[in-house]
Amino acid sequence: MHVDSINRRFIRFGTFQLRYRRFIIAALAVFTILGLAGLGKMTTSDNMDEWFNEYDAIQVNTDRFEELFGNEDQVLVLVQAEDVFDPVVLTMIRSLGAELLEKVPYAKELRSLTDMSVVFGSEEGIEVRSPFEDGIPPAGPEMEEKRAYILSRSSLVNMLVSDDCRETWLALSLYNYENKTDSTEMYSVGRAAQEIITDPKWQSPHYTLKPSGVAYTEWEESQVIMSETGRRIIGGFIVAIFCLIIFTRSFRGVIVPVLTMIGGVGSVFGYMAHLGIPADSNLMTLPILLAMALSIGYAIHLVNSFKLHSRRLGKRKEALIAAVGETGWPILFTAVTTIGGLLSFLFTGIGALRWVGVSSALTVFAVYLYVILLVPVLFSFGKDRRGSETVESGSTAVDSKFCRFGELLMQKRVPVIIIAFVIIAAFVPGIFGMTVNLDYFSFMGKKIPYIARLAGMLEAKIGSLYTYTVMVSFDEPDRFKDPVEMRNLDSLAQDLGALSLTKISGTRPRVSSVTEIVKEMYRTLNGDDPAFYSIPGDPDLLAQILFLYEISGGSDLFNRISEDFSTAVLTVELAGYDGNRIVETIKDAEAAARARFPGGNAVVVGMIASFAEMNNKVVYGELKSFAGSFLIVFILLALVFGSVRTALIGMIPNVAPIIIIGGIMGYAKIPLDMLTMTVMPMLLGIAVDDTIHFITHTRLELERTGSYRQGVLNCFGKIGKTLGTTTVILCAMFAVYALSPIAMLFHVGILSIIGMGSALLADYTLTPLLVLTLKPLGKERLAERPDTGTIRKGEKA
Repeated sequence: MHVDSINRRFIRFGTFQLRYRRFIIAALAVFTILGLAGLGKMTTSDNMDEWFNEYDAIQVNTDRFEELFGNEDQVLVLVQAEDVFDPVVLTMIRSLGAELLEKVPYAKELRSLTDMSVVFGSEEGIEVRSPFEDGIPPAGPEMEEKRAYILSRSSLVNMLVSDDCRETWLALSLYNYENKTDSTEMYSVGRAAQEIITDPKWQSPHYTLKPSGVAYTEWEESQVIMSETGRRIIGGFIVAIFCLIIFTRSFRGVIVPVLTMIGGVGSVFGYMAHLGIPADSNLMTLPILLAMALSIGYAIHLVNSFKLHSRRLGKRKEALIAAVGETGWPILFTAVTTIGGLLSFLFTGIGALRWVGVSSALTVFAVYLYVILLVPVLFSFGKDRRGSETVESGSTAVDSKFCRFGELLMQKRVPVIIIAFVIIAAFVPGIFGMTVNLDYFSFMGKKIPYIARLAGMLEAKIGSLYTYTVMVSFDEPDRFKDPVEMRNLDSLAQDLGALSLTKISGTRPRVSSVTEIVKEMYRTLNGDDPAFYSIPGDPDLLAQILFLYEISGGSDLFNRISEDFSTAVLTVELAGYDGNRIVETIKDAEAAARARFPGGNAVVVGMIASFAEMNNKVVYGELKSFAGSFLIVFILLALVFGSVRTALIGMIPNVAPIIIIGGIMGYAKIPLDMLTMTVMPMLLGIAVDDTIHFITHTRLELERTGSYRQGVLNCFGKIGKTLGTTTVILCAMFAVYALSPIAMLFHVGILSIIGMGSALLADYTLTPLLVLTLKPLGKERLAERPDTGTIRKGEKA
């Protein structure tokens, strides 16, 4: 189908628009008001479970763990002091713990120096109680006696309290959340804990408090993200206004695109709220800023075309109809390819990214409709130009400069192509250095205050942030009353302690299990002789120890083993997080557990296990998303251009920026995370827009002039400036991300700017040269007089 015939259809559409412009305004107004009314109902979500479905193995195992042992989340406070056995410090720990237990939702039980179960031997037998059950004594012999006993317990030293007595933990365990698919309950825990722990009454020169735990840090993250979301959206809006003022230089040229931007974005999010669909709090800025930028870009194409035709024709309505006819098809096509690229996120299998893909596609479609309907209608009101203000070509000095650039480009065709491909090839090796990393420090960055605090906690002697849990289960009950299996569990703890990422405090690997309780009990029953800190070999004695601990008031037993003694768990704390090494660590932990328990079922659960699985999802999700985006865009190009050859040529300048982005990420060690993985598929969908405009206009000019050379020159003269303008606007919008202290937003901003900038350079160089060299749009023909539509300096109309 010829471009001219398509344009004539859009001309008829433009005529229809202006004829019924008041009806269109009224209909859009009603639609927009109803949509915006839903914004008051909008909710956000930030739930890691959205990365998994109910059939994923990690989700099945986690559900089983929570069924047996409850919520794996805790509110943690690392207490640091010159001496944590100072009565002032211990009194604070007891009071703070009591307040947390009373006021934090879902609070279950405390574990701290003042609230813990320790085995004591006495003349009457064994009792399990807190060393400070009868109160906190003043500094003196009684306190030193309690200190010495606690430090004599192997299960406590460098686990709950450091051997130098400068650090200790306060841990609040939690009941299961009623609705774990909704982050609201988790946030309520974090918010309540934060209000308590940061209360000025707990500030003292005697100690420092460093809180952590998933609920606590997720609440802090949500506050940071919420603040940054507001700043980025407001910043993007200011940038949009600024760009419109610069590039349109008219009141109407600013107000009308702003209305399309607000209407398109606001309506989509409003109707999503009406339908009860929450926005992803981490990713919601992406569809908003993208739609804002594309809204302005589409409007600029339409307004610039209107100005060109207005300068030639003088008649406002005729110029608008001509502008709709000329730009309607390429704008529609670019919107469709961008939507297609964004919908490739559906292939990732990750709930959060599926939301980004669908919401971004909807906002792009919405702003397209608002632009194509509202801009011509609102610009149609006003006076025509006076005859003395019209120019036959409608071109400007800038347009003529682009024509001269096109001529220079043609003269240097071969060296430009060689240089372009050499530059692209230089980035290819960097792609193989790309990594995936999903830890806080990687995607949030240490410029964020709470991240800096967490980083400091990792440096502490008993400080840690990341844990995973190995769960070993049998079908038969009482299997862990067998000394053989209990000793295997103890051996597995040693195996896990030897893994490279396991946190070592002093000389103690931070691995905890039920074997510590058994060994402490066995030691106490034998006159507190350290030689008996082991697992007894007699099955009856082991069963009696477990029963004795339970009836003596111990509270920790069933946090580490199931009530039917068929399932036991080991918790491993890590020294840090490395996205690549953690995957191997999880595999090694599972392999060690299966080797020790060949007849049982061994799995790894917990936050780190989820992160490891998410690492895999990011890798495969990125591959599937990019492959899906490439295939969708290629098919659309082939269908619309009616030629696979033309589609392949059109893809070359759009794959180039993807290679450059991948190379930069590899060379600069910028990891793939939940946001940076969106850049490549999104960029492919956006970058192809300029290629579509260039090839479509070149084909139109080829049909009019019969010459590839003249067609390319006319294309440069007519839309060269507009292509640059829209790219500058897109880069300016994503520069808002580059100003963020959050690392993943900064990376998205920088990568998007580089990607879109390199895409523009490719469309200014590779696209026209490939079209000229390969001539994919049909044969040239002789024309009596080329209708250039542009006038260069010294040329007569």
